[in-house]
Amino acid sequence: MATSEGDGNGWVVSAGGDRRWGRFGAAGLLLRAADPADPDTPLVLLQHRAVWTAAGDTWALPGGARDSFEDAPQAALRETQEEAEIRPADVVVRAVRVTSRMPGTVWHRPGLDMRHVTEMMRRLRPDQKHSDAPGDRGRPIPPLVQESPDSVEWTYTTVVADAPRALETVPNNESLELRWVPESRVAELPLMPAFAHAWANGLRTRPVELVVDVANVLGSRPDGWWRDRAGATTRLLEELSATMPRTIELTDGFGWVARSHAVIEGAARGAEHSGPFVIHRAPGSGDDAIADLATELSTGLAERAPHEPAPSEPGGTRRVVVVTADRGLRARLPEDVVVVGPRALLG
Repeated sequence: MATSEGDGNGWVVSAGGDRRWGRFGAAGLLLRAADPADPDTPLVLLQHRAVWTAAGDTWALPGGARDSFEDAPQAALRETQEEAEIRPADVVVRAVRVTSRMPGTVWHRPGLDMRHVTEMMRRLRPDQKHSDAPGDRGRPIPPLVQESPDSVEWTYTTVVADAPRALETVPNNESLELRWVPESRVAELPLMPAFAHAWANGLRTRPVELVVDVANVLGSRPDGWWRDRAGATTRLLEELSATMPRTIELTDGFGWVARSHAVIEGAARGAEHSGPFVIHRAPGSGDDAIADLATELSTGLAERAPHEPAPSEPGGTRRVVVVTADRGLRARLPEDVVVVGPRALLG
């Protein structure tokens, strides 16, 4: 695939001489997909960087310099399409996180600048006459090296996203290899130092057992659900099922939704579902059923924890996550249960 030529190429240089690529910062795509062999551990797309690139012969994320007119997701998706031929339409962005910063100034070397070459050729051609007129003498040659004294802050933004499956990839000349790697095996590779630091400090996921307060999530969208609660519930579950399994952003990191439950109550109990959610039809209060289910799941996981990897390790103990905006329900849940609002699912 042809690479687009934007205005982001160039270095930001710190006072100590450290260099980072991207005049306007850089962005990379952390793309996950389900592993059919291990539902609790997703696959991550990694790039084995070509030797000639910065920090070459290491593993990192597809990505590169941002252009001035792009936000981080646009830059990360463009770079991934250029480097792996993965279409932006096949990817769902879940979160955006700045994982590295550095103050500095911009040092821009555009390489073969055709404006520079054209002006030099115009002056060198013997068949063209040049006078000493001020307009001709004062016409500057575009520089090959540009430096800016202005202070900037370079940032690297990790764009977290999901793919419906491990998509086929086609590497360009910036890659020795593109590979879908089980998340639990990522740290075993010789990682690019900056990526290794970010990976160990918040980018990894832990498997999640998700419990959805369906009535609360339905109520967060005024789309007429009250006219047919069972039908609206069926449609919501179908919509959410299309995104499973998936990455979910938590208050202290990320989770991988490996198992999911939906609690429905009242008139919604007639909803039908044949997808990935385990349906719990509350005989009475939905809040009571959610609190009981979350406690049961949390207790069961705690009893199994000694036989599972440590929580700090990839693939560690599964976390129970409840999706609700109900403060009263939140107060009734065990302390080790994580609570997120409906936006975490609806985005």
